[in-house]
Amino acid sequence: MGGADVGADKPDKKKTGLKRPKRRIRIRNDLPPMVDIAFLLLIFYMVTTVFSTPLSMEISLPPKPKEGDPPPRPVAESKLLQMLVDKDDSLYYQIGKDMKQPEKVSFQELGETINEKNRNVSKLVMVLKMDQVSSYGMMVDIIDQIQAVERAINTELAAARQVDPSVTQEDYSVRFSLQDMTAWDEYVLGIVKEGGTVEE
Repeated sequence: MGGADVGADKPDKKKTGLKRPKRRIRIRNDLPPMVDIAFLLLIFYMVTTVFSTPLSMEISLPPKPKEGDPPPRPVAESKLLQMLVDKDDSLYYQIGKDMKQPEKVSFQELGETINEKNRNVSKLVMVLKMDQVSSYGMMVDIIDQIQAVERAINTELAAARQVDPSVTQEDYSVRFSLQDMTAWDEYVLGIVKEGGTVEE
């Protein structure tokens, strides 16, 4: 970084005697190495700095239908689990024809309800209907519960395959749809909140 030139000055002609002339140290600053180190440190911190990553949620979307593909088959009501969230973030669910109107369920019981319905109904299709003024966090929490049930079922299947290789059941994949709540859904929930019964 710095250098020093050590050399003897020319002796003063006026001075005489046995004393040796003093050596003066000339200091010079070598700037290019300092600039190199500064740039190396700058590049190091730029490369190693971790910026805040955007928070996002991974959702697997179905493939786009191709030309000539047959139209999708309608889903039977017995295989359709509807989860409804109103403007107050209250949660309701309904499945099958036997369930005439939605039933209120707490968020703590939601995971158990989804797990039970998925195990009892093969090829279950879940539809989450959100009110337009309901909170975004509620939607994220419900989707997290759905994905947690999917992971739990697949973990059990993997354990069963290790114990019994004859188990050929494929991993479970959630059939899930997200929709806006319709005027009919709001009407039905209004009746349910008042303690009435929905008439068909």
